[in-house]
Amino acid sequence: MKIPLTIEAKEALHFSAPDFHPAFIDGDDFWRMFLDYCEDGKKRELCVYSHRQKAKSILYTASEAIYEYDCLIAEDGTEYKIDLTLNIKGADGEIEFSFLIQNHSSLRVNELQYPLFQFSGKNNSFSEDTLYIPEGLGRRIPNPHAYASRFHTEYMASDHKGVLKMYSYPGELSMPWMALENGKEAFYLGIHQEVFKKQSFLIGCEARKAEKPYFLMGIASYPAVCTGETVRYEGFTCTLFDGGWRSCARHYRLWADKNWLTVSPKKESVKRLNGWQRIILKHQFGKIYHTYHELPNIFREGKKYGIDMLLVFGWWKEGMDSGYPNYEPDDTLGGAQALKAAIDEINQDGGRVVLYANGHLIDKATEYYKSCGYQYTMKDIELNDYHEHYMFSGEGTLLKMGYKTFVTGCYGTKEWKEKILEIERRHLALGSNGTFFDQLGCAFSLCFDSAHTHGKRIDLDPQLRLDAITDMKSLLSGDEWFGTEWVIDRISPLMDFTHGCGCGYFYEKGAYPYIFRYAFPEILTSNRFLHDDKEGFKKHLNYAFVFGLLFDVAIFRCRGIITDLPEYANHVKALNDLRNQYRDYFILGTFDLPDFDIQSDVWAAKYTYEGKSITAVFNDSNDDLSFIERNRCEKTIRPGEVCVLKL
Repeated sequence: MKIPLTIEAKEALHFSAPDFHPAFIDGDDFWRMFLDYCEDGKKRELCVYSHRQKAKSILYTASEAIYEYDCLIAEDGTEYKIDLTLNIKGADGEIEFSFLIQNHSSLRVNELQYPLFQFSGKNNSFSEDTLYIPEGLGRRIPNPHAYASRFHTEYMASDHKGVLKMYSYPGELSMPWMALENGKEAFYLGIHQEVFKKQSFLIGCEARKAEKPYFLMGIASYPAVCTGETVRYEGFTCTLFDGGWRSCARHYRLWADKNWLTVSPKKESVKRLNGWQRIILKHQFGKIYHTYHELPNIFREGKKYGIDMLLVFGWWKEGMDSGYPNYEPDDTLGGAQALKAAIDEINQDGGRVVLYANGHLIDKATEYYKSCGYQYTMKDIELNDYHEHYMFSGEGTLLKMGYKTFVTGCYGTKEWKEKILEIERRHLALGSNGTFFDQLGCAFSLCFDSAHTHGKRIDLDPQLRLDAITDMKSLLSGDEWFGTEWVIDRISPLMDFTHGCGCGYFYEKGAYPYIFRYAFPEILTSNRFLHDDKEGFKKHLNYAFVFGLLFDVAIFRCRGIITDLPEYANHVKALNDLRNQYRDYFILGTFDLPDFDIQSDVWAAKYTYEGKSITAVFNDSNDDLSFIERNRCEKTIRPGEVCVLKL
């Protein structure tokens, strides 16, 4: 239930909950602006602090506060003719924020951090606070003040003014909101915008030895307002709930349902998907691990353990993470006809093969980049290409020192988008049972090349990719699959499957996959980062089972196959057999926390389908767990066991 938020003249926001105190008071910043001498590049972050400004006017009504500035004073004391209007409006129990910038100066307004909130904690203590963030599938952070202090850079940032941690959305964050619980209420800070932009969420704390401790939450936007431009942003919101983080997740999901989310029915073939073997045929340094002729046997070995899909990497001439965007079959692997024949044989046996492509990177060594691709790349603030390096090696050391260099394609150029569609058509012509475009759902950047279709708006990479995905989907037939890497709220619902990456896809302290799974239970995504039968591998697999994750079988970092590790393979089979008994619950059901308190070292999730529920439990404690099921029989789960309960 929402706790009403009101606006008062002395504090722009006043919360009825006494333990939550925002930063709208003298001496604190509720916004910060960063200016750029974009012509000579001498200053890239000239800061303008809200506490140093004198507003032209401040208007308060019963439901709104409007701050108007017609001149801003930078940290060096220089005045700049920049008009800034901030609207803070109460509506339906929450507060909505927007801003308007009119730039009459010779500088560019790169960034605005707004709104910013500073929380003082209870008696200056934050030990009772918990922060929930949708980092990947989710992260739960007790005492977020102490957590934020760990991000002191020691050298690279102005930590003497305060410690700041940035989470990019979309990217690190799968949804644009955070929730801060204080034991009584949950404070929700989110972005509700029609246009899909690249922005950042901020957490932070005071500098070392500062007199006044605080925990900061905020949002950073990148309007890049040039001389003579007027730019408006809206859709920032905060709400207070009498309840926990699930109230915040429901709030965001409700907004998504009303504004952009359409849940497509799952294809019958996708409902049977347990995961895939992810294999590299030819690696970046030229070593061949498998050929096209071997694919049917690799598939058959996986099928024995309930894995009937191959996600095939490194199948082209140049090998894995090389040659992008050239994807031509390799004669040394068997040639195009052998690849088609292998896929057809697997299809005849009820399996699926999806070929890899990268939806983001261009290899600088390619003729494509040298002849034309350099024009279609994303540019940083100095109009240089963004560079990424993926340096794989065998057992030598030379390649570890530096090898492949990639740049990133911009979907704000029609040529790069057409190249991606061309690649997709080529894959389908080779018989691929769909398309997988790596990094299409992640690695979003700001692009400063105004010659692209986004013009001077540097933050539209997410929206441009989303538009491209719509065109990519139109090339698929009824039962061809579409997948990408990274779970993102606006992209993943358009996919048949998502290859997981980030927090929560594997068993680790602090991971809290309940957050995204609760908000978007329809999304099918995989576990990640388990490449062999290392110590504790069963924990990772059991954890993935409980949270309904598909199995990404990537033996020896995609160099081997499932039968190379018999104990691993047998455990995957046991979990798949168990999942198959309750498949509709895991694939089609709604997701929630269990109906009992979860003790330390126990993972449990509730799935409800057609009015009935099951609870998947993994007992990683040292004690037996006992439950009474619906049939009134007692069920005991031993340490290390996973079980499905009917409670």
